[in-house]
Amino acid sequence: MSQFDRPGPPEAAALLAEREHLRALLRLMPVGVFIVDARGWPLESNSVVESIWGGPLPRVGLEDYGIYEGYWPGNSRRLEAHEWALARTLHDGHPVVNEEVEIVAFDGARRTVLHSTTALKNPQGTIVGAVAVKVDITPHRQAEHAEAFLSEATRLLVESLDWESTLRAVARLATRQLADYCIIDVVGEDGELHRLVAAAREPKHQSLMNEVLRFPPKVGSPSPLSRVFHEGRPLLLPDITPEMLGMTARSPEHLRTLEQLEPRACMAVPLSVGARRVGLLDFILATPGRSYTERELKYAEELARRVAFVVEHARLYREAEQAVEARDEFVAIATHELRTPLSALSLQLTALQRAVDAGRMPTGDKLRRSLVTARRQTERLEQLVKHLLDVSRISTGRMELELEDVDLAELVRWVVVRFEEQLAEAGCTTVVRADAPVVTKVDRLRVEQVVMNLLSNAMKYAPGQPVELHVERGERMAVLGVRDSGPGITPEAQARIFERYQRASGKHSRESLGLGLYVARRIARAHGGELKVESTPGQGAHFFLLLPLG
Repeated sequence: MSQFDRPGPPEAAALLAEREHLRALLRLMPVGVFIVDARGWPLESNSVVESIWGGPLPRVGLEDYGIYEGYWPGNSRRLEAHEWALARTLHDGHPVVNEEVEIVAFDGARRTVLHSTTALKNPQGTIVGAVAVKVDITPHRQAEHAEAFLSEATRLLVESLDWESTLRAVARLATRQLADYCIIDVVGEDGELHRLVAAAREPKHQSLMNEVLRFPPKVGSPSPLSRVFHEGRPLLLPDITPEMLGMTARSPEHLRTLEQLEPRACMAVPLSVGARRVGLLDFILATPGRSYTERELKYAEELARRVAFVVEHARLYREAEQAVEARDEFVAIATHELRTPLSALSLQLTALQRAVDAGRMPTGDKLRRSLVTARRQTERLEQLVKHLLDVSRISTGRMELELEDVDLAELVRWVVVRFEEQLAEAGCTTVVRADAPVVTKVDRLRVEQVVMNLLSNAMKYAPGQPVELHVERGERMAVLGVRDSGPGITPEAQARIFERYQRASGKHSRESLGLGLYVARRIARAHGGELKVESTPGQGAHFFLLLPLG
């Protein structure tokens, strides 16, 4: 019961009328109004002040104002009971105008409120009560914080080339100004999302966020985050339901971690550069009573645009570095490889010229050996140059094929005959299993190039060992296989050996440009086929050339 409800002398009717008039005015006020007596006990309040505090105001006096939770902005020190504006005005009669305080409402919501108070005095000047006016400026302060956050985040994004550390710093900044949790996912070379950072505002929650790092969204899954990435549209969830958590979780363990974090609202924004998706930015609130607005989503989208630029710039920078490294490596390898046969050829020709100039004509056998050596070095130079030209044609999409019907069995036998001398020098015997004709429609010279490359590799890595070649007819493809008994290829290296400039380790590391298998696979794919390898370390390697049947 308020003071205006208490029974009184004959003036009661007038007081009741004044009370109803006052209450009507309070209901019309757009700000929160709170009237107390001299002891600080509440007399009247309107619904606005109750919404600010998240419920009905407790009927307590000055000595119990400590139950209200408020903090001074800047130093975050909690207000003592006597420091509230109402308490000070009741004590000294001085008004307070627009004093900013950050409060924690009874429902757990955090709000920023401006407090103004003035004393109520009787004709004798004695303080008989006070009026407090409260204005919720939380949206305004949130916008200011978002602006400040965006400005500071932009500074972080542009001041360092270490993009991963920069994005971690941006996530930590977000947890101080815009979110309780911030997660950044980026697209890896495999096309999947990889969780780069998962930051928490409260240190006690960081261990849980570290667990979240293990569960990035699966591209194509039904989770809301995956849809944001796939569709390229931001998502604002003012209320996260248990069903949404279930759709997001990738395992029961992941779900338990999410439930412990108690997320209440989130904004998820795709990181895009044009039509290219490069990642995902996720802001999450766990504070009771807090939610995100469309205005904050706009700030998140603007930040995502800037973060996406940094991620894309980092990708291009990384590719440029790799290209420079590949170029430098290629120049070093090509210089070495071209110099080796040129030096040998030059020595042979110089020796022959000196002998002729001195009138000492070489014997027939010596001349023949010199010419054979010169021819082999010339062939090696020709092969190196051919690989370089093939890489150029592949890179520019200018590899042209002259298709004709070719019997692969006959082609394999012809290549083996051509390599008889080299096979003998390497100590390799050949076993050819290609009895029945297998006709394909291919570019004969290009397929010969692939088979010669595979045979050369077998001689290089398995000297003194037999080499098996076989040709078979599959349901839709012809299969040409080359099997050696060399050291084999590790699973990690099996995909890498088909890339440019990838060479073997050990004594063979400087014996080629690392282009043979790259060109061979490209030739196979240009025909609509494939080049694959099966190998177990220590048990040799088995290459399969698949080509469409004629």
